[in-house]
Amino acid sequence: MGDTLSAGLEQFGFSANNNANSSTPFSADVTNDETSFRGIVQADAELNFRWAGVLIDSLVARGATHAVMSPGAQMAPLALACRANPNLKITVVIDERSAAFYALGIARATRNPVILICTSGSATGHWYPAVMEAFSGMIPLILLTADRAPENQDRCSAQAIDQMRVFGPHVRASHHLPLPDNSIDSLQPLASRIYEQSLWPAPGPVHVNLPFRDPLVPKTRTKLPTVKPPVIHRSRIRPQLEDIIDVSATISGRKGVIVCGATEIEEEGFPEALYQLARDTGSPVITDPMSNLRFGAPDDVCVLSRADSFLRSKEFSNNFQPEWVISFGGPPTAKPVLTWLLKSPATDYIIVDSTVRWPDPLLRVTHLFRSDPASFCRGISARGNVIPAPKHWADAFRACETFIGKRAGEINESSLWEAPIVRNLVESVAENAILFSGNSMSIRDFDSFSGTTNKKFRLVANRGTNGIDGSIATLLGLASTQPDKPTLAMIGDMAFSHDVGSLQLAHNHNVTLVVLNNGGGAIFDYLPTSDIPEYDDFLCPPSINIGMAARAAGWRHWSSTDLESFDSAVNQASAGGGPCLIEAVIDRRASVSNHKSFWEAASKIDQIFVTHGQAHIQKILEDEGDKGLLGLLLEDSRDPQSSTSTSAMAAA
Repeated sequence: MGDTLSAGLEQFGFSANNNANSSTPFSADVTNDETSFRGIVQADAELNFRWAGVLIDSLVARGATHAVMSPGAQMAPLALACRANPNLKITVVIDERSAAFYALGIARATRNPVILICTSGSATGHWYPAVMEAFSGMIPLILLTADRAPENQDRCSAQAIDQMRVFGPHVRASHHLPLPDNSIDSLQPLASRIYEQSLWPAPGPVHVNLPFRDPLVPKTRTKLPTVKPPVIHRSRIRPQLEDIIDVSATISGRKGVIVCGATEIEEEGFPEALYQLARDTGSPVITDPMSNLRFGAPDDVCVLSRADSFLRSKEFSNNFQPEWVISFGGPPTAKPVLTWLLKSPATDYIIVDSTVRWPDPLLRVTHLFRSDPASFCRGISARGNVIPAPKHWADAFRACETFIGKRAGEINESSLWEAPIVRNLVESVAENAILFSGNSMSIRDFDSFSGTTNKKFRLVANRGTNGIDGSIATLLGLASTQPDKPTLAMIGDMAFSHDVGSLQLAHNHNVTLVVLNNGGGAIFDYLPTSDIPEYDDFLCPPSINIGMAARAAGWRHWSSTDLESFDSAVNQASAGGGPCLIEAVIDRRASVSNHKSFWEAASKIDQIFVTHGQAHIQKILEDEGDKGLLGLLLEDSRDPQSSTSTSAMAAA
């Protein structure tokens, strides 16, 4: 029995005899400790610090600039190593879930990996929602989880769980390191590998589990010099010439549509290359608000921001169907757009994506190009032999886009609901600043009502897994990266309630958060759940007092029940700086009615087609372009009798 125990202990790297008076290499530094087999060895603390220091310093040398950490005893070596590096900006957040979303916000804004650190045990589990969002949303995070030593596992030791591969398939890579030992020189090249795995071939989280033995606080803090990391060269993934020739021939002279989905493509030069492709092909560009291609778009390109509204028109969607589709940035948010694409007779559905994902939720792909999007666009434009679609094709979309835009400005402008709130925020956001949206109805309202702008800014939302959790923490992480510009945001009351604890992270961030207080999950009013007896279980109005919670966390607070007081609150918040929360109290039933009235504009488009017929509309488009169709739409929407007289004139 004794020999078996000795052999088992020796595999952990120490003698079976843990008596403090025994003759061991660490005899002078050993004290009794009933939680481990061998006692506490002070030399381990110094080794822990050097080990953590090499990893942190190597990540910083590779390019990391931010670390977010939550306090706990086991992560002490990592925390001390972070503080020992003057080039690292550190934020301490008590709650691990808030910390993870805060780090995610920083990474979204900077497009750079953020180091995230927590202690052992259940702390790692609190990261999981943000890790899933980072994985699906392709956001780079480096997850450093401190762990108990191997001898503390599986024997009811405190804060000891199995942390190896704890995040399952939701990380780009997972590394379980040994206890600090003489292999310390291998950490520097490993750090370069970890950093690169978080960025390529698709950005995302990388997990590194680091066990440490007690003691965790060194008496002396000696670091090793940092070796210069390797220079990593990433070449553009360009499509093959023969493939570009084939695509050019396939789309030339045919009616097509370019779709830019909810994933922002951050490749330099992509917007300009995309707009030129649209010019060359004569195609409309359907832009999800998260693509950020509708903000700062040129006037001579048919960039659509209202497709989710006018594609509700059965007559338009049936009569204007693409023969080909080119998709960038994954699927869009709007269900009417997805439905139109799903049912379209397009024979060529081309998806361009340079990452490892399979972005085809509609199961329509006929060609998948693993290419940089900008290189793909430039390749087709450079051929110079693509014949554009007939002009009236894009003109029809442009006319409906303009018509819906005018309708959006006419519906109940005197009351406080989502449309004027979205327009106010879009007008108020600074050039090149960040505007954050919650999920559920918030992002859909940005889709419906943001429109296009000459001003460039970034609309950001957590659309990886589309959850409402972590909205406030993400917002504050974003805001921390642009202290010289105000960060604006809009979320729902359920998202606010879900992440209310993150209000305490605001500090002096220049942020204005609009919370739509409409009595719960308004999105369920637009779903089949609105007609079932258990509707209230889904609506679930939050019971928290939004104003009291905001003030308790040090935020300035306004409560607005009408448009005038809301506009005034936005102006005051913008002038004062600091964390500001505007509670927009919205009548949910009136808001639902306003939304439905807005979407009924699609029925006006249906009416035009029924009254005048497709052939007549086609001729108007060919003769007068988008202005001819827009004139019909505006005339019929103003005067119910005009459609009859116009129809009679057409028949004559």
